[in-house]
Amino acid sequence: MEGRMREGSASKDRGNVARVFALLLGAGYVVAGVAGFVATGFGAGFTADTNVSLLGFDLNNFHNVVHVAIGGALILVSRLSDVTITQGVLIGVGLFYVLATLLGFLNYLQIISINGSLAADNFLHLFSGATALIFGLIGVRQQNQSLRKAGAPAGTYAGR
Repeated sequence: MEGRMREGSASKDRGNVARVFALLLGAGYVVAGVAGFVATGFGAGFTADTNVSLLGFDLNNFHNVVHVAIGGALILVSRLSDVTITQGVLIGVGLFYVLATLLGFLNYLQIISINGSLAADNFLHLFSGATALIFGLIGVRQQNQSLRKAGAPAGTYAGR
């Protein structure tokens, strides 16, 4: 019985919304980072405040590296067998981007070439951070509901 419950929970976790959203958000950030490198090149001034922008978003090489790294991490965790890690990382990335939004609105993100509290990047960070938090939490709820249906005791994860 326990083996069947684990198999059933693991297969249901494959469709967990947190996995899907982490994969999509990760791919989006990798694409944005690579496109950013196309716009900025690989020249000197890794953290320099540049006048380079792409579709109205401020860029520098450090900003591009951050996007590629976070995007790659999200893609990686979307493929892990333990969906709770995916959910936790997605929630953590959401909190990171909400903090980046706050720092951007306070004009403390010149290190990634964001100048001004009304920069478009701040609003994108707010949107992606909030949606990452929401989808991470929806994934947790979805997993809890599937565990209840499978008869697992509260607070346990049967998918390991």
